[in-house]
Amino acid sequence: MANLITLTEPPLHAAGQRSALRHVKRWLAVVGDLMLGPTEAQAQRTDVIRRAVVAGAIILTLPIQQMQIPGWPAVLAGCLLAVSYDVLLAWLVFVKKRYFVANVLGLSLDAVVLMGASFFVFREMGAVGSTSAIWLVFMIYIVIGGFTLAPLGSLIYTAIWTSWFALATLMYFPAGTLYYDQLPIRLVFLALIGVISLAMANELQKKRAKLQQKNRQTMEMLATLVEARDTDAGAHLHSIQQFSRGLAKRLGFSDREAEEIADASMMHDVGKANIPDAVLKNPGKLSADEWRIMKEHTAWGDKLLAENADFELARLVARSHHEHWDGSGYPDGLTELEIPLAARIVAVADVYDALISKRPYKDAWSPEEAVREIQSISGSHLDPQIVEAFVAMYVDGTIKRLSHVAPEISLEAA
Repeated sequence: MANLITLTEPPLHAAGQRSALRHVKRWLAVVGDLMLGPTEAQAQRTDVIRRAVVAGAIILTLPIQQMQIPGWPAVLAGCLLAVSYDVLLAWLVFVKKRYFVANVLGLSLDAVVLMGASFFVFREMGAVGSTSAIWLVFMIYIVIGGFTLAPLGSLIYTAIWTSWFALATLMYFPAGTLYYDQLPIRLVFLALIGVISLAMANELQKKRAKLQQKNRQTMEMLATLVEARDTDAGAHLHSIQQFSRGLAKRLGFSDREAEEIADASMMHDVGKANIPDAVLKNPGKLSADEWRIMKEHTAWGDKLLAENADFELARLVARSHHEHWDGSGYPDGLTELEIPLAARIVAVADVYDALISKRPYKDAWSPEEAVREIQSISGSHLDPQIVEAFVAMYVDGTIKRLSHVAPEISLEAA
């Protein structure tokens, strides 16, 4: 153990910096959960399309209205700007699959553009004494944006936009004008709309929780059935799940994100359902043809899970958990950061559990031997940063503790 600590403990200042960074990332993730709720892939795809459609419709409507909306240049500029940054958001969502980043960036840019355009429009309306009903845009924005957030985020969202409307009205409409005099009743109306959005957000969150629970139970059942053909399924799945969850937390993921990675880890070998028993249960060395068939389980797992958008993370893990940091893995020969982070985390957990487990073709290694082997393939097969985090967990006793946590996999809800 002394040698292990000497080999792997980083300098104190570097360890402290990484620890502080992990705390910051976890704090940001917690705030994101409280404000935004779960960031769903399909919701972000829809949001990109919706933004382009709405902005395009407004641009086409302006000439029909003969540019009669006070401050229409700001409306046109805002729509053109929205279409422009929607291209960036589309790239983040459809190409890079950075859904959380796209969600935060989209909300922020939409707010800046709408706030800026609305202030200009209100100023122009106040200058000509217009009584346009354009204030209803605020109501629509509160409804559309508010219910998609977490309840706390929806509440803050409504308060910000209601305050913004009140500020613009007080700034540009003098006492005695219709807009000024109707401000109280409009604020009440916006507040009521906000309450409705809050209720919708709360109900949506409950439905998400129920759906996630059902998905988790489905993954547990499917993974257990598949693994039962190959290993001691309950113990193996439980270990992978525990190690993956612990690693994710150590790397700075929030509890919810770590749980999602742990759930996805159970599906890493789901493609083995298509492997013939003659290959899967062969206790000897596989032939070239048998090995080719065995490697297909990653692509088969991808294909199986791709049918359900809720299993996107599990699909990435199933396909890429045998990719190697140096590009020598399969099925796609990905290198370094090209490999999905969740798959890199599960890969370390999977290698460790495989080494310490007895198989028909090998005896179980000791935990220390397994950790040394993981260190030896760090930078070739495995992500060095994740290996470093795993070894640190072994050194401080976390891995030993996780190895003795009672299994939680259950088929009661089947």
